[in-house]
Amino acid sequence: MTGVRGRLAEAGYRGLLGLTALTDALPPRLRFGHWQSVLSMLRPDDDLPAIPRRAASSRSAGPATPVGDRSAPTCMLVAGELDGGGVEQVISDLALGLPAEGLDVEVATTRSGRVGSALAEAGVRVHVCPPGDLAGLIAERRPDVIELHRPDPALVRAVAGAAAPVIPVFHAVESYLNGRAVAALGALARSAPSCIAVSGGVGRFFAGLTGASRIAVVVNGVAEAGAERAPGRTDARRAVAEAAGAVIDDRDILVVALQRYSDQKNAAGLVDAFLAAAAQDPRLRLVVAGSPDSWLEYRRCDLLRAASPSGHRVHLLGDCDSGTVLAAGDVYALDSFAEGGPLSAVEAALHGLPMVLSDVGFAGDLVGCDGVVGEVVRLPADGQGQKALARVRRRRHQPNRELFAAALVRASRGGRGSSGRVPAPFTIRDMVAGHAAVLEAALA
Repeated sequence: MTGVRGRLAEAGYRGLLGLTALTDALPPRLRFGHWQSVLSMLRPDDDLPAIPRRAASSRSAGPATPVGDRSAPTCMLVAGELDGGGVEQVISDLALGLPAEGLDVEVATTRSGRVGSALAEAGVRVHVCPPGDLAGLIAERRPDVIELHRPDPALVRAVAGAAAPVIPVFHAVESYLNGRAVAALGALARSAPSCIAVSGGVGRFFAGLTGASRIAVVVNGVAEAGAERAPGRTDARRAVAEAAGAVIDDRDILVVALQRYSDQKNAAGLVDAFLAAAAQDPRLRLVVAGSPDSWLEYRRCDLLRAASPSGHRVHLLGDCDSGTVLAAGDVYALDSFAEGGPLSAVEAALHGLPMVLSDVGFAGDLVGCDGVVGEVVRLPADGQGQKALARVRRRRHQPNRELFAAALVRASRGGRGSSGRVPAPFTIRDMVAGHAAVLEAALA
C-alpha cells in the first residue's frame, strides 16, 4: 500500500514503537496483568480469520491406565492455561503417552481450553484450579511425582511444599522473571532430583539462572504420522486462500509461520524481514497463523504491512489447523527472540519444508539432521535478557532483518527436505521415553 494510507500506517507504526517501549519498561506484574487489558483496546472489531482444526486421531497412544486406577505411580502434570500452543501440546502428548510407560497421569491447569477439553474427552483426569488452590489439590490427590511445566511464581510456591518430588520442566528462556521469582525457582530446581530442559541452550540458561546442576535435556517431539493426516497441497492452499481472503496460485511461494502474536515470538520482526524479501522476489507471500497473546504485537504486524507496497502479500490469521497451513507452504519461517523447542519447526521438517530459523532452542540441531533443509540466522537481539529485547523491539528495523530476508529468498529457490519422517530424537516416542526415564529415577 502506498500514498497517504501508507504514510499514515508508517506514522501509526512509529507510534506503536513508543507504546512498545512503555510496555517493555513496565514490571512483569503490571505488564502481564492489568496492562494487557489496556492493550486489548487494540483488538480489531472482528475475530482473526482462521482455518478450523481438522478432526484427527490421537497424536499418541491414549491412557493405558484406566481412570481411577491408582495401582501405578501417579504423575501430576502442572500447567498454566491449557488452550493452544507448543507447551500445551507437549503436556497433552505426555498425558496421553506416559501411561504406556507405566505411569498414571493427571493434569492440573489454571484454565482449561481446547487442549484441556480434548484431554478430558480422552479420559485423562484434568483438574481446573487457580494457583492459590493448587497446594490443596496436591495434598488431596497425593501424586507420587510432579512435573511443573510453568515457572509462574504462584505455581512454584504451590508445588514447593509438596511431599512428592517435583521435576521442573524448562520450555523456554524466561527473560521476564524478577529476582524474587528467580530465587524461588532456584530453590525448587536445586532441591529437585532432576530438572528437564527442552534444549541444551535452555538447560544452560536455567543452570546459570538457578544454580541447578541436575538438568536432563529431553527435546520436544511430534507425531510421525502428522504429514499423512494433513490435506493435499491443492486443498490446503485453497483453505489458506479462503481464510486469507486472497487469490493464491501455483506461482506464489508461500512462506508460513505458525506462532503466537507475542513479545517473545517476534511476529513483527518476521513481517518486516519478509517485506524486505518480498521486495527482492514478488512471488513471495507470507501467512502468519497463531493466537493473539498480544494485541500490540498483532497491530505492529498489521501496520507494517499497511505501510508497505508489498503489504497485500502478508496475511495475518488466528489459531489455525497446523497441518493445513504446513501442507500449503513452501517455506517455514521463525524469527523468534527466544525459544526452547519450537514444535512447529519440527512439524515443518516433517512436511519437508525448507526452514529459516533464528538461532533459538534446538534450531541448529534440527537443521543439522539428515533430510532436513534449513538455515539458522543470528538472533534479532544481542542476548535474550529483557533489556536486550526491549532495545531491539523499539527499533524500526531489527539488526538481523537483511540476513533473515536474504535467507528467505535463498530458501524459496532451493529444494525441499525429506517429507514424511521425523528425525530422532524429535519424535513423541523419544520425548515420552525421556520424560519417563527422569520420572522413574525420581521415584526410585
